[in-house]
Amino acid sequence: MNVELEQQLQAASARHAIAPYDLAIMREVCETLIALRREDELIPWTERALILSPNHPYFLALHAHALDLLGRHAEAAATWPHHPSRSHDPVLYRVRLGYSLMMAGNLEKAIQLLDEALRTVDSDNTHVRATAEQLLGEAMLKAGNSHGFAHWLARNESGNAASYRPIGIPGWAGEPDLHGKHVLVTHQLGFGDNFLLAACVADWQAAGASVMITCDPQVHTLMRASLRGCKVVSAPRPSRLHERLPDDVQARVETFAPHLHVTLLQLPLLKAGRSVSGYRFQPYVRAPLAKQQIAKGWARQLRQQHSGKSLVGLFWDCEQRHHPELSSEMRCWAKRRSLPVKTLDRVVTDPAVASRVHFVSLQHPLVEASAGAPVGNVSRYLPGIYHFDDTAACIGELDAVLAVDSGVANLAAMMGKPTCVPVNTSSDWRWGTQGATTRWIDGAKVLRQTHESNWDPVVQEAVAWLTG
Repeated sequence: MNVELEQQLQAASARHAIAPYDLAIMREVCETLIALRREDELIPWTERALILSPNHPYFLALHAHALDLLGRHAEAAATWPHHPSRSHDPVLYRVRLGYSLMMAGNLEKAIQLLDEALRTVDSDNTHVRATAEQLLGEAMLKAGNSHGFAHWLARNESGNAASYRPIGIPGWAGEPDLHGKHVLVTHQLGFGDNFLLAACVADWQAAGASVMITCDPQVHTLMRASLRGCKVVSAPRPSRLHERLPDDVQARVETFAPHLHVTLLQLPLLKAGRSVSGYRFQPYVRAPLAKQQIAKGWARQLRQQHSGKSLVGLFWDCEQRHHPELSSEMRCWAKRRSLPVKTLDRVVTDPAVASRVHFVSLQHPLVEASAGAPVGNVSRYLPGIYHFDDTAACIGELDAVLAVDSGVANLAAMMGKPTCVPVNTSSDWRWGTQGATTRWIDGAKVLRQTHESNWDPVVQEAVAWLTG
């Protein structure tokens, strides 16, 4: 199929060379790029089209979308006021502009627009309502407002997130006293979300609940070792919205006999959602004891080889950016979060750093072939990284971790390890938007890009953190 689309793209591009003012041909090129999941390549085509027709709705919307994919959110926000939806569909306009403003860091205006959209959207327009509410929650969380968790729940209604919905188990109605209650928690989203949000299980246990939680098979052993007093069940991540539990998981759930069901996204609501500020996600993750012992032996030898130096874990590349079959949103977001290897080389080989620090790669070996490797001063975890319990065992023996926004950064932070996180200009809500810290996680140092794709100031700050 992709071969046919590539041929179609080449043919349309050739026709455009002959008829450069034909908007229909430009639209065909754009539609083919979308079919190929290459929306990040739209900008040259939308720019040409908008020169010919400055207020064309189709090309304006695509132009703003492509700008957002590339992290040029302020430019995307400046595009939306020219779109006809401003008057024809003001709710959708507010949602689109609110997203671009949120990602550009203008949280006050974004929250205002998204709140207006949520209050004025028609009740039967479920998709736009869910999108507006999810984005409102995310913007509030970026601003440090815990009440955003209640709105972020709308992500449970997203086909991209998917979620289990067990049959016959009542949903939690918000009651704070859970003594004697058996609560089933079902998971979704990414590894970082699971590591962070599962920290709230302790709040539910403190409220009197007995908890069973599902998790991805790749983290099952680790979560079972970390969540004390909690029944942890391995289950595939749901691929469809409101999917039923797999039969083997259902059998274990029936034995547990839950009184209530909550999703992973609801966990913070019990405690964090009841106050505007002050909540912190507390470290809880620990590797299984057997893996800890293996890691201790390895670390002892490595420290002998690099006597007097600190050992710092290193994670620089988000795997999703290497998979063309994924959506443009996933690939572009992963690319924007990743540190280029040449940038990383400047950190690990800096003379002041190299004299004090030796690094350990936390990349999965299968991913490193695509990610590339630094030129030197980096060892691998020789027992091998196969699952996240191996990663956790390795991190447990290190002095600190330098990791881009990823499951590894969340894992290190939830192990209580000093963690330094370089983030792009947008950054996820958990890392905040300003300053060198985040209000959600103690002990995390955040290094922020000030200009998209320019990591130079971040390199300087990373060197200062490593040598400080």
